[in-house]
Amino acid sequence: MCTSEYKNCEYVFNWEIENFSFCWQKKCEEFYSPVFSAESIENTSWRLHLTPKREDGYVSYYLYRLSKETGPPEIEIYCDLIFLNANKSVLREECNFKSICPKGTLFGFHEFIAKNDLILPHDTLTVRCKLRSCEKTTNVVEQFARTVIRVDQKSVDWNISEFRKIKPDEKKSISIKLTSAEDLLSLDLFLSVGEYTEKIVLVSISSSLKSIKFVTVKLLLKDTEGNTVECGQKEFYSSEVKNFKFIPLTFVRNKLLRKTDLYLKDDQLSLCCVCSFTKGIAYHGVERIICGNFPNRDENTTILSDIVTEEKNTGCVKDVKSLYNDLALSDMTLCTETKSYPAHIAILCARSPVFKAMFSSDMKESIRRKVDILDLNDDTVQRMLLYMYTDTLENLQWESALSLYKAADKYNIVSLRNQCVSFIESHLSPINVCEALELADRHQDEDFKSILQNYIVNNQGEVLDLKEWKLFVKSNSELAAESLLKICMED
Repeated sequence: MCTSEYKNCEYVFNWEIENFSFCWQKKCEEFYSPVFSAESIENTSWRLHLTPKREDGYVSYYLYRLSKETGPPEIEIYCDLIFLNANKSVLREECNFKSICPKGTLFGFHEFIAKNDLILPHDTLTVRCKLRSCEKTTNVVEQFARTVIRVDQKSVDWNISEFRKIKPDEKKSISIKLTSAEDLLSLDLFLSVGEYTEKIVLVSISSSLKSIKFVTVKLLLKDTEGNTVECGQKEFYSSEVKNFKFIPLTFVRNKLLRKTDLYLKDDQLSLCCVCSFTKGIAYHGVERIICGNFPNRDENTTILSDIVTEEKNTGCVKDVKSLYNDLALSDMTLCTETKSYPAHIAILCARSPVFKAMFSSDMKESIRRKVDILDLNDDTVQRMLLYMYTDTLENLQWESALSLYKAADKYNIVSLRNQCVSFIESHLSPINVCEALELADRHQDEDFKSILQNYIVNNQGEVLDLKEWKLFVKSNSELAAESLLKICMED
């Protein structure tokens, strides 16, 4: 390992936790990082401990020295403990405190940060620990670990007929099967009991969970045009399966009855149930290590991000990117079904005429300072935002390019759409050209369609013999005929 070449080192351990809000540990249960070693600090080994969901509303943060290691019985260390969000902004830090650490010692902060202060726009928390045996060091060994909490999602439409006729003691029910292991949720909608004329609409949840550890249920009210608005949410643990959880919806019965044409066409109430859940960890481990002498290192960023920033970002682009990394001045939120992304109206309007029209009118998004983007996934929205702020595309792949093209066309971000087209064109193959052609036709992009049909003309011998083409002919007969006609005309 590279630490053997360096003395007087500061060890920086970065632990990135994706989907942090789905940590299933509760009360005093701890969540552990991968183990990291500090060879030049007496060959000691360490681990970070969190208690993510204590009932008092705080997150605890501790550094733990392993009991079974080769180091001395006691060692004196200096330590910094830091929380960062996905944009590397500091959420909380305790720096340069000194401690005597015997083996098996756990030390840190019982109330490190309030959960309400954990501003995690991408639901990713970076936990950083800086460890050294003296106050000043000349070398740095930086280790990067990542834990990905697997989050699956199931969306089910819940159409409740004869809503006007529901009596206070009557229930409308739906059962949702989350996995093949028969993890079930049962939802019952009913009206509040009492003498009030404004009847509150309630939903109770009971569950039978075997493999699932933690669940979030979000309810969306759908209008006759297909628009949705969140009307209730609840989260709970698998250990609470026997308890009924109640969600009071944000609308009352009389309000819906006053807007029958919008919400109760044919006396049917339409809800969408979005269930997000975790069965545990998808990935957990140390990914890379960087060693060296970095005397001018920025304290709020990792070594690697410093190098990338210096090489790729200059002038105004760097200044605009700083807005993307600094959420303090954000004045708008983009919301997918599972995550929220703070943004700046000025940037959105400058890059997208669709956003500009939206925020220049009295549309609900302008008033609420919130845009619901339920037809795009989290990765696509994050990539779109990064491009709007920085003009960069990172680690683009075929599927992400297709999804990003849809987003760019929806919000009329012309330069982004062109870059996606260029990427797709450079990665065309006889197998995937039909998928791209269907996308171009659906978005009525004639220039893009022409590129793809020319590819089919030039590679007709390979394309027309594949099963992908035969399936394409069955599902897109008119578009296939149009492409074949182009082949005949070229011949």
